[in-house]
Order: sequence, then C-alpha cells, then structure tokens
Amino acid sequence: MVKAVIFDFDGTLVDFIDTDIECLKLILKKTGAQVEPDEFADRAISHIIAFHELVDSGEVNPLNLHHYRLSHTFNDFGISWDKSFVDYYKQLLLERTNPYKNVSDLLTYLHDKVKLGILTNAYDPVMQTKRVQASGLSTFFGIIQISGEEKYAKPDPEAFHLICNRLNNRPEECIFIGDSPRYDIDGAIAAGLKTILIHGEIADSSVNPDYRVGSIEELKPVLRKLIL
Repeated sequence: MVKAVIFDFDGTLVDFIDTDIECLKLILKKTGAQVEPDEFADRAISHIIAFHELVDSGEVNPLNLHHYRLSHTFNDFGISWDKSFVDYYKQLLLERTNPYKNVSDLLTYLHDKVKLGILTNAYDPVMQTKRVQASGLSTFFGIIQISGEEKYAKPDPEAFHLICNRLNNRPEECIFIGDSPRYDIDGAIAAGLKTILIHGEIADSSVNPDYRVGSIEELKPVLRKLIL
C-alpha cells in the first residue's frame, strides 16, 4: 500500500513552459523592440538549454541562470540590456505560477489519506520556494525538497531516498509522480519507488513506469486503488 505520494513541481503540478514563454514575450513587449515574439522566446529557451550544459561542466554559477539567458537573448537581437529585467522576469513568473486544473481538488482528496511531498530540481531555492508558495499549494505538503538546497538532485536516487527518509517511509511505500522520463521516472525507479508518468499528448516509450496518465485529471482513479 502506498503511504506517501511525492510530486515533481514544474510540468506536473504547475505549468512552466507556457508560463515562461508568456513572461518572455511580456519582457520583449516592455522593451519596445521590433522582434518576432516567438523567435525571442525560442532563442531564450535555447540559451537556458546551453546554460544547463555549462552548469553540468562547472563553467557557470547556477544562480546566474536568469541573467545569463536574458542578457544573451537581448544581445542576440541587439536589444539594450539592463539587469532590472531579471527582477521583472521573476516578478512575472511569480504572478503566473498557477496550478493546473484540478490539482487542488486532487491534493485535498489525498491530504488526509497519505503523506505528501514535493521533490523539485531548481538552482535557486529561494525563488523556487516563493513559486511553490505563490501556487497556493504549499500547505498541502509536509516536505518540500528543492535540489538547490541539497547535495543531490534528480535523477540521482539519493535525492529520492532523502525525501522518503524525511517522510519517514521506505521507498517501496512511496510513489513518485512526474512528467520527465529521465529525471522523474528513471530516478525514482532506480531509488525503488513506484512511479506514475504524466506523459501529455506523446507517450515516451523509453521508460517503464508503473502507471501512465495523460493528465492530472487521470491521477485520482489510479491513486484511489493504491492508497486504500
């Protein structure tokens, strides 16, 4: 029987990709630059991917993420850069960190039945904590573990073992729910947790979770069977 349900945050409980794109386009609008918004957003996304690679190789400070991607994107399009745009982006992101439809209903259902936790990868734990609070979901969770505060991050099995220990449950008593085949599902399987992959429109066949669902709305019937 499952005694604890652990969720990923971005892409699982709240949308990040569409929200990030919306924030980038609002920043572009504020500059007044005559640049195609989709091109601006695409370039910013490519810079965030490049930044992750630089972090992995130890070439940059992870906390410089927003400054790096925004300043490089501005430079690519010849837009005058000011570091105040970093704070503006963070403000926009906080204002738009909203749960997916039916997330609150699901967590309300689970709250008195199992322990609940969040395991999220984020370079900036202060900002990520603010985002979890801004989502209105923080009160549902007994443990919120942010990788930027820890020695381990997903998909390292030790990140999953750590939150299981904090919830006072063995890995086999926990189920992890996430949208990333590599970071969420592979990591949780290696750590000995049960898994649910939220795969959206395109199912990924490279991993083998215990369960697959297409959206948050499909989780409740699956979890009901596991926690009774």
